[in-house]
Amino acid sequence: MPPISAQEELSRNSNLKKENIDYLREWMSKQPHLPSGVTDEQLILFLNCCQHSLEACKQTIEAYYTIRTHAPELFGNRDPQSREIQQALSIFEIGLMPKTDKHGNLILFVRLSDFDANKYYCDDFLKIFFMVQDLILLEKGAVHGLIFVVDMKGISIGHLTRVKLSSLKKYYMYIQDAFPGKVLCTHLINASSVTETFMNMSKPFLTKDLVEKMLVHTTMGTLYEYIPKEALPKEYGGELESVTHYNQEMRPLVEEYRDWFEKEEVFRVDESKRQGRAKNAGDVFGVEGSFKKLDID
Repeated sequence: MPPISAQEELSRNSNLKKENIDYLREWMSKQPHLPSGVTDEQLILFLNCCQHSLEACKQTIEAYYTIRTHAPELFGNRDPQSREIQQALSIFEIGLMPKTDKHGNLILFVRLSDFDANKYYCDDFLKIFFMVQDLILLEKGAVHGLIFVVDMKGISIGHLTRVKLSSLKKYYMYIQDAFPGKVLCTHLINASSVTETFMNMSKPFLTKDLVEKMLVHTTMGTLYEYIPKEALPKEYGGELESVTHYNQEMRPLVEEYRDWFEKEEVFRVDESKRQGRAKNAGDVFGVEGSFKKLDID
């Protein structure tokens, strides 16, 4: 499926206004540190995730490009053919379901396919997870929302000891303050005591809103209250193909967009051109646990 176009977005969304896209482009042109050449499609994503609030869009745009610039371990060197990414793809399965929930939200499943903790590298997993999120927005556009379903089966204390708290913090900061989509809920299924430990690790970095959007399930019955069986894979009591099947569709898609990932890395901030004091990683990721709000005109 080719990437969705701005014209398609405008034709299907009555809330989307061309003048708002033009306004954001003009505003970005007056922020010398922000990248130039950002597509209309990308600006539409910002408008959609911010409910078309221009002021909220400015903050999200600032956070998006700044976080990506100062977290190169998660957003740099995103060659799908690299050894690190191939390794991550070999131990995880990530599949986008072909059916939405009853509200039209996309459902993305993530699970381990190899339980050996020694093969797990936190940054490589987060990198490929962000890459898949980028591709979903690229192809699906300004969707209503996304639902993440994370199968905790096979995740051990050994995996958690390899989680970098700094990277976990950056993940949540990005999802909360910079992601140009709307993550409406993260379901953790097949939960165990390890899940509780993971949640305790995560909570210092979560806003109250995101805590409420992370639901832990010890049985599948509670998941069915949120996602109908017709939108779930068969191994979880659903009516669709297996997660493995949809992962096998996702992997070649990631490879197909190799050139796009390379070109995307140009879209970063130039701190030497920032009005006022330049930011470094310490300024951005600080100790507060949420993106430092910047003064924007």
